[in-house]
Amino acid sequence: MNLKILIIIMAIFSLVWGVGFILIPGLFGALYGFALDDGGIYMTRQLGVVFLMLGIILWLARQDTGSKSLRAIHIGLLIGNTLGAVVALVGQFTAPVSSLGWVGVVSYFVLALGFGYCLLK
Repeated sequence: MNLKILIIIMAIFSLVWGVGFILIPGLFGALYGFALDDGGIYMTRQLGVVFLMLGIILWLARQDTGSKSLRAIHIGLLIGNTLGAVVALVGQFTAPVSSLGWVGVVSYFVLALGFGYCLLK
């Protein structure tokens, strides 16, 4: 797997979750087994903005072939996905998250492995 493909996959995930969290936060919460109050909907939409920003940045960076900025993005994605895997795994055991939460655990873990592999390659 190469870095460009990983960045495109991460961009698509981020864009889909970003748009979903902004436009239909209640539905996305329900998929994970959460009922959101007004504050939860607000925070979910704020998270959606962050996902959308990340998706746009990654989509625009997908053609980069090796700048210092791409390396910084690459390292950030490795660290972020590693932390995401840990947080998602802890959440599966400590919070009332639906089985869909395991998709997040696996996604973060696989992406972290991919970005780590590309960094070492």
